[in-house]
Amino acid sequence: MNCTYKLGFGIDFHQLVEGRDLFLGGVAIPHTKGALGHSDADVLLHAICDAMLGALALGDIGIHFPNTDPAYKDIDSKKLLVKCVELIREKGYRVINVDSSLTLEKPKIKPYVTAMQETIAGILGIGTDAVSIKATTTETMGFVGREEGLVAYAAVLLDTMAPALLPVKIKNESAFELPAYATAGSAGMDLRANISEPLSLQPLERTLVPTGLYMELPNGYEAQIRPRSGLAIKQGITCLNTPGTIDADYRGEIKVILINLSNETQLIAPGDRVAQMVIQQVQQVSWVPVEILSSTERNAGGFGHTGKA
Repeated sequence: MNCTYKLGFGIDFHQLVEGRDLFLGGVAIPHTKGALGHSDADVLLHAICDAMLGALALGDIGIHFPNTDPAYKDIDSKKLLVKCVELIREKGYRVINVDSSLTLEKPKIKPYVTAMQETIAGILGIGTDAVSIKATTTETMGFVGREEGLVAYAAVLLDTMAPALLPVKIKNESAFELPAYATAGSAGMDLRANISEPLSLQPLERTLVPTGLYMELPNGYEAQIRPRSGLAIKQGITCLNTPGTIDADYRGEIKVILINLSNETQLIAPGDRVAQMVIQQVQQVSWVPVEILSSTERNAGGFGHTGKA
């Protein structure tokens, strides 16, 4: 089973020296010392960057932003974080949440945590409640305790983004706009009747309604033509071949086979929405001839065999 989630861990160290500004989480923090580094030496953002890159096995910030490159001299680390966001999005992923810890003796960072959360969340495109920033000391032990340096740790959870819209070439020779989704959650797009005058449809009469649309689907996809529920319940008009299939190699005009199942004559006006079109991915098969098929509880049971007798 493919797991969409990816977990990454990052860690960064920097020496503290006088004469440098201190940046943590993209925020300038007043202090007598600052972190030494080729960039602005923001350990927290560097750890988050490493965690993001590590989740997708993309290396580390040293590979993407080497300290031998003059382009990154004193660079604002927020720009590095922006680049890391772009890198993971190119792979189809986004950040879900961040959990991080700073280890330093001074200064106290509590007054700046909210600003850090807002800065990081804004770049990552997530809520501030998805950015955890904690801090601790080493109780005066080690290089952190002696205020010679500071450390940041970060864990980042990634998930796949919603699939991008499928680009489909379309030629519109109708008098109407291209099909569109009525709502953000719609599966189908309405097809309109590209006719110049009203069309009369007698009871049980069927007709082929042009749409004026021609398209070029990518290989591996089909367009399904389905009835519109409103047209069916109100006028008794439905599609005969339901769902009709438009293959990827078809280049002719999209037309809709309608039938009037009501007892009255029905009119189709120019621009009426006559059907829905749903784009679906399809899987072709390779046949494997065998002499015996595996047994199941149903076996040869036919249509309706599980229903009432």
